[in-house]
Amino acid sequence: MRTVTNNSGHISFFEIFSIVKLKLIISKSVESKLFSTILISFSILFLSSCGGDNSKVQTNEFLGEIPSLEKSYYEKMEQKEKEIKENKDINNAYKLSKEKDLLKDEWDTKIKESIAVKPLNKPLPFDNLDNENFKITEIKADKASRGYLNLQFNVNIDQDIKNEFGNFSKDIFVYFKAVDNQGKDIADSYSVAYVTKREEMKAGKTVTATGGWKNSALRNMENFAKIKIITKDEYEKNN
Repeated sequence: MRTVTNNSGHISFFEIFSIVKLKLIISKSVESKLFSTILISFSILFLSSCGGDNSKVQTNEFLGEIPSLEKSYYEKMEQKEKEIKENKDINNAYKLSKEKDLLKDEWDTKIKESIAVKPLNKPLPFDNLDNENFKITEIKADKASRGYLNLQFNVNIDQDIKNEFGNFSKDIFVYFKAVDNQGKDIADSYSVAYVTKREEMKAGKTVTATGGWKNSALRNMENFAKIKIITKDEYEKNN
């Protein structure tokens, strides 16, 4: 057999042909994955620009599009997780995994775009709890991201708040839930806000407590109407 000689020895034309063929196969594999990624990205962007499921997006008077978007993308993610779990084709695994990652990015982008276009500036309606030594004066949606809505509670201290040792307490916990426009409790909306800046809770002081809702609550809030401040006992019974 004819050979080509180099400094390290002899390599047959068959070996050279095999190496070139292997490189071509690897190159085609990389190009295939790259093309697949580009195609998936383009498809999602195209559906998004054409509206996708935006026709289903509802707007709540106080929470804007957040509940509807959270519900929609949660359902999309559940469907994608199901496809991944049921998939038996190893060649399709990469495509499905990439689609899931792109869906997460799209979800996050849609939330940010919604907040930018329609800021949640309207204070949220609420009912205070009687017989407490503090009162809520205002509740606002603060920040939103994929799967979470942050809330800020302005709290007036009506009476000195002391602990069991007679010292001023440096903590306040505000327990709350959401109700819909029919007056019904919204599933998974029981939550708690707390003061992050520790200071003595003396009468006459105003402090800020921070809390929020996760996707499990938000996706049920298309008909959100108001917040109800509740007792610690009610909170613990529902968590």
